[in-house]
Amino acid sequence: MKKDRNEDKNTVNILIGEKAKFYGVGVGPGDPKLITLKAVEILQAIQVVAIPKSKMERESVAWEIAQSHCPSGVSILELEMPMTADESILQAAWQSAAEKIEAELGQGHSVAFLTLGDPSLYSTYSYLLTILRERLEPDQIETIPGITAMAAAAARVNWPLATGDEPLIVLPGIEGLEEYERYPNLVLMKVSRNLPDVLNHIQRTGSQAVLATRVGQAGEEIRLLDPEEVLEKVDYLSLVLCRKPQS
Repeated sequence: MKKDRNEDKNTVNILIGEKAKFYGVGVGPGDPKLITLKAVEILQAIQVVAIPKSKMERESVAWEIAQSHCPSGVSILELEMPMTADESILQAAWQSAAEKIEAELGQGHSVAFLTLGDPSLYSTYSYLLTILRERLEPDQIETIPGITAMAAAAARVNWPLATGDEPLIVLPGIEGLEEYERYPNLVLMKVSRNLPDVLNHIQRTGSQAVLATRVGQAGEEIRLLDPEEVLEKVDYLSLVLCRKPQS
């Protein structure tokens, strides 16, 4: 049965009071069952869903996860976030997205910005948050944590990310990897074009490593890496868990 738009709006008002609110909602790594109850609560009551896209013609995995939890009449705000290292292009995209979100809030529409995994870990949401914290009241912003791909991957292979007093190092790539060879537990993000360097690291340190690609999504692959194999490139949504054998 189709929900009444006013009913949804009233639910939001009960949830957040009279102010429109900006939510950063982590929807997990891909498996719809790994979205939190809190995220579902927000999505069921929201008026506008903001979806970041690297290219506007591409489908959003985050939206695929969230869609079934949103009101049927929810408004979609697509925000282009280009994949580039050009700081000026990125700054312009973040500013444009923040202005569009602020415009929705100004009309009394609460906005949920969707992000895969957790919004506080290497997420575009963090850049928008920096901008909007200067423009909004503190009680107009709420971040809803989500399950990360690294946590989901470790769970899929029954592998602890760290135990006891061991440190866990999370790197956004492989640059400077040699500096961290003494640590027992590494998570390497954004490894799609750097698998040869990761394999060399495994050989040098005697570590075991798990390659996790598209965790919880179509095309998922999670497996042990053989340091002798030859891999040049994998899917962009890939990470590697590395663990030294216990002495």
